[in-house]
Amino acid sequence: MRRLFFALAAAAVLACSPATAQQATPTLQGSGGPAHGAPPQGRVGQLIEQMRAGGLVLVIRHERTEIPSREDDYTRPANDCTAQRNLSVAGLAGSQETGVALRALSIPVTTIMSSPMCRATETARFMFGTYSIEPRLIHHNPDVPGDMERAGEAFADVLRGLPSIDGNTALISHAGNIARATGLRLAEGEIGVVRVGADGSITAVGQVLGSGLGPHARMALSHAP
Repeated sequence: MRRLFFALAAAAVLACSPATAQQATPTLQGSGGPAHGAPPQGRVGQLIEQMRAGGLVLVIRHERTEIPSREDDYTRPANDCTAQRNLSVAGLAGSQETGVALRALSIPVTTIMSSPMCRATETARFMFGTYSIEPRLIHHNPDVPGDMERAGEAFADVLRGLPSIDGNTALISHAGNIARATGLRLAEGEIGVVRVGADGSITAVGQVLGSGLGPHARMALSHAP
């Protein structure tokens, strides 16, 4: 029953969501060079075609969270959902909506890794159905000096250590980690797309809200046999 509810919610949002594309601001550092980036691909259609071709990394900030919400308690295990900020009902539905859109658009996502925190794993589960935990994607502890920088470096290490694959890799994480590693400032539920070069450089390709994929997904579904 719960799956049916979220499936219906996803379909409803796909039916009415306006297209929203955002340009990436590539201020990204390679393994040892200065910041650089390719020209941003602001149009959603162009970004979809690039994702269909594969070989990219989808860096995804977890979906929308509860308001008001509890503070994260870093003295508790990362998978203790009673001690941290969690997804709202809208966030759960939005995760599934984005997953429906990605599949409708035939965007191949073959490897999914998630921060161990509940708002990230729930995003991964409702968006993709399966995922593996990557501890280096965890949110930084704001009470520990320098931990945001450490978390950003850990995220960048994950990016640079990814093997070459035919499809795309999805990393579900948190705003600060993603911004430090890629230069992308993402809203909750937003997808950033990056390319990792052979020299370890991290280049922003673009970014889009999951709801921005909706009109394109609806068109793809309407032409499906």
